[in-house]
Amino acid sequence: MTIRQELTEYARQCIDGSIISCTKHKWACMRFLSDMERLADDKEYPYTWSEPEAQRIVDWFFLLRHSKGVLAGKPITLTTAQKFSLCQIYGWRRKSDGLRRFNKSFKEVARKNAKSQEEAGVILYEMSYGSVKNKEINECYCAGTKREQSKIVFNECANLLKGSPLAVKFKCGKQLIEHIKTGSFLKALSKEDGQKGDGTNPAVLVLDEYHQHATTEFYDLAIGSNTKEPLLMIITTAGMDLNLPCYRQEYKYCSDILNPDKPDIVNDEYFVDIFEAEPGVQLTDETYDRLAEMSNPIRASYPEGRKKLRDDYMVAKQVPEKMTAFLTKALNTWVQAKQGGYMDMAKWNRCRVDKLPVDIAGREVYVGFDMSAKIDLTSVAFVIPFKDGETVKYILFSHSFIPNREKLRERITVDKMPYDAWERNGWLTVTDSEIVDQNAVMRYVKAFCGSNKLKIASLCFDPANASKLMLELSEEGYDVVEVYQSHKSLNEATAGFREQVYCGNVIYLNNPLLNFAMGNAVLRVNNGLIKIDKDASIRRIDPVDAALCAFKMSMYHEFIDMTDVDEWLKSDRW
Repeated sequence: MTIRQELTEYARQCIDGSIISCTKHKWACMRFLSDMERLADDKEYPYTWSEPEAQRIVDWFFLLRHSKGVLAGKPITLTTAQKFSLCQIYGWRRKSDGLRRFNKSFKEVARKNAKSQEEAGVILYEMSYGSVKNKEINECYCAGTKREQSKIVFNECANLLKGSPLAVKFKCGKQLIEHIKTGSFLKALSKEDGQKGDGTNPAVLVLDEYHQHATTEFYDLAIGSNTKEPLLMIITTAGMDLNLPCYRQEYKYCSDILNPDKPDIVNDEYFVDIFEAEPGVQLTDETYDRLAEMSNPIRASYPEGRKKLRDDYMVAKQVPEKMTAFLTKALNTWVQAKQGGYMDMAKWNRCRVDKLPVDIAGREVYVGFDMSAKIDLTSVAFVIPFKDGETVKYILFSHSFIPNREKLRERITVDKMPYDAWERNGWLTVTDSEIVDQNAVMRYVKAFCGSNKLKIASLCFDPANASKLMLELSEEGYDVVEVYQSHKSLNEATAGFREQVYCGNVIYLNNPLLNFAMGNAVLRVNNGLIKIDKDASIRRIDPVDAALCAFKMSMYHEFIDMTDVDEWLKSDRW
């Protein structure tokens, strides 16, 4: 049986349920079969399948040696699930020049499923065969959040060579592994290397446990790599912070690439595969076995692995504090577990829509402000209540302001977030002033409401930094409401807004700055009352404060049925 036939049969069995698989892995299988159909039917399809190249990576791993467990010292025989990713990365080639189709790879799977082994084997392959084939010196790098994390893959490369006939081809040192013939090398990167971001031209960049990375500093090192066949390889497990780049950017984007219901999201040079416990299926004794198999294609395939997984599950059931770690590490399930975190980000993300469900023209809007102390981020929020049957729902818009580009660069440096991109995409405005120009903020509010034909019901402020503006707006005839930043004042809005999010009654269009702030928000509790803790949040939460300010008044919105009013006026009851 050829590898192509093996993978085709495997993909069909995953899709029809013969092999227990989660939805996203089934999508990956559907993508593979679709690509094979296009190869057979479409002469213009730009890619082809090379059976020799697919077989070569399998043969390469067989020359390496297991470094741990009962198989230590024995040749590595790839499972079909491993071949599904590795043989696609190397089997698919561009028709135009015969080079690899995929220059990026994202694989998400539970722990102890040979992630480091796969990464290390690929690095050694590219240092040797890839370098010789392309007549290049391949710079290879592995990066974790700490030097110790980066060294895991580095050390695994050295371990795979122990007892291998390939060992004589490499020189292994404490800081560098070098391919003797070509001079290609592997180096484990430090945090400082990521911050500098220069002096490297990676042919291979492996990001290990990307879910822990607070920024995209290491990811960005791959941008502009000047080699014939660059490869950015990400293999990770799910994490406990849904506001970090792995979940917020890569996991979502890669899920969309696989999703057949999103045909507009296409990246034919990005390989993606995700093994996770099926989202939305509750973990119980009855569902455990299936969920464990979905997320552990290797570990759940042999008795010792299954036993260890079940033992960990039994402990997590009896010690609830261990359940979050079990879900993320053993079942590859994303969980928001920030200490004191305000929002369950998975539920918040489900409120995002691509298109508003109702026409907002002519509706009343409550505008909330979080005015900074002149030189920092200022945010406004627009909350539009509407009825869906008998259920009240809330549409939320958010926009933020920063005084000047010096402050913009400062926020990029401190928060490690793309404020410049947020400005380009319209979620942030630079007012080009020494301090936040409150008049510019108000001009934006009036323009937004005017262009969307919204009627301003109330303007809601914390009076601390906006007393003069509030007076001026009141004199203009607006209903200006003071919202004090106390537990007593904000408790109902803080709890109520979250409740409405969890019920799916808050609706918003994509806004990464708002999402970033929502993920940063933590609670402060005082005598049973809650509010967002500004002191505990080292990152920006201003858009959340503005949203709660507006929501506080929108909760009391009264809906008037004009049809009933007209009928009453025409009647003889008055």
